[in-house]
Amino acid sequence: MKITVYNFKGGVGKTSISVNLSLTLDYGIITNDIYSPLEKVLPKEKLLKLEIDQDVPSLPDNYNVIFDLGGHVDKRAIKAIKMSDYVLIPTTAEFLDLQLAINTIEEVKSYNNNIIIVANKADSNAKTIITSVLRAMKYDYPIAVIKKSKGITNLFSDKLSISSTVKGGGLKGYHYKPVKEQFDALIKLLIKKSGRKK
Repeated sequence: MKITVYNFKGGVGKTSISVNLSLTLDYGIITNDIYSPLEKVLPKEKLLKLEIDQDVPSLPDNYNVIFDLGGHVDKRAIKAIKMSDYVLIPTTAEFLDLQLAINTIEEVKSYNNNIIIVANKADSNAKTIITSVLRAMKYDYPIAVIKKSKGITNLFSDKLSISSTVKGGGLKGYHYKPVKEQFDALIKLLIKKSGRKK
């Protein structure tokens, strides 16, 4: 399965979502962010950082990869979005983040309408706010909720998926369990909608 994680706005959790999905599913990541901290977590063979003038490689249909992309829609982003099974658009419930998420949806849907919105860093009201804004825009995309958690911020230091940390037990495992279950639900949604097995 190919998954693009995309938003024009920085700071909405694209890279941390990409990293946890990569570590959980054992997928590689292709990114257009040359300053990304991904190499601190992923082995060399699981990461391709595109140079400024480097194109997204053509990949076989059954290739498993996550595109961690940001910035404006350029030809590289379009190529990745078109070849992806799903495009995840993370957002928070903050006004500016939602506005840029809407702008991102408007750009992405003309290339790939298999969009899942990720309500990231969510508090108890975030899904309601995001849902009402999306419905007002006449969007009917599924929304996955990922609550704010140290499990996400610690991915880069722990170098383990949230799922692996939970399996390891202990205090961290106990505290990370709710966010693990939210990522499990997102992965289940991706697999169910694509008709593929993990």
